[in-house]
Amino acid sequence: MTEAKRETLKQKVASGQARIKSRARPETTTTIVDRAGEKAIEAKDKFVEFAKEHPIATVAGGVAIGILVSGLFKRSPTRKLASRGAGLAAIGAELALAYAQQAMTAAAEAGKAGADKLEDIGGTARHYGSDAAERAGELSQSARAIARDTGKRLAQAIRNRAN
Repeated sequence: MTEAKRETLKQKVASGQARIKSRARPETTTTIVDRAGEKAIEAKDKFVEFAKEHPIATVAGGVAIGILVSGLFKRSPTRKLASRGAGLAAIGAELALAYAQQAMTAAAEAGKAGADKLEDIGGTARHYGSDAAERAGELSQSARAIARDTGKRLAQAIRNRAN
């Protein structure tokens, strides 16, 4: 080996060892804080983007979080409302159930009435269809008779001309 090749190899080995040492160093507090800051900025940007795209969901989420936090305190109005709200929720659930039952009953009745009406329409259509078929059959027989008579007269006329 030449001296230049040896020197190149020594430099490559030294740079490789330096890279390994730099990777093996424990992260400093500054590096960790910098990364946390970058992630916080990224999270803020994502939240702002979401809030711009979904403003109603953002407001609803904020209200829900506010209610939850307020409920953590003993004398908060949220706790007082929660006890009343549970009763109101039960009444609302009962009303919703009654409404759903009425809606299902009405839908069943409407379905039965619709089926009856379809049956009536089907019967009427069948009646008119059979009448039309009868008339078509009668017209067909009349057309055949006319065609036969016309054929006979035509044949007679041709015979008369030929004689």
